[in-house]
Amino acid sequence: MKEIESLPALYEHMIECGIIDLDPWAVLQGEMQLRRAQHIEQVFPGWGIIPFARRTDNGDVACWTGSKVVVIDDWDLIWDENGPRRLVAREYGSMEEWFLAAARDFIEFDWS
Repeated sequence: MKEIESLPALYEHMIECGIIDLDPWAVLQGEMQLRRAQHIEQVFPGWGIIPFARRTDNGDVACWTGSKVVVIDDWDLIWDENGPRRLVAREYGSMEEWFLAAARDFIEFDWS
């Protein structure tokens, strides 16, 4: 997936450091990332976002827009006359801002 190259360096650094399972977030890589990207393109054609992490407790996926991170649910869709609406659940100004929020989620996550 060539788009991976346009992800911020923090993405690759997380993988290099083994930070791939930060419950409830899991970093997407390889085939799983490719399948999620294909699904997002099928549901929201032309949006051009790159999925890089998913929540394990719901359908949320964190995606890079090229300048910020948006968290969407590409499975629980709301339809209007033009098709599925692009709903953004949360938005972060940078990958670093998303990572700090993911770390807070990790601390607050109920593991039971």
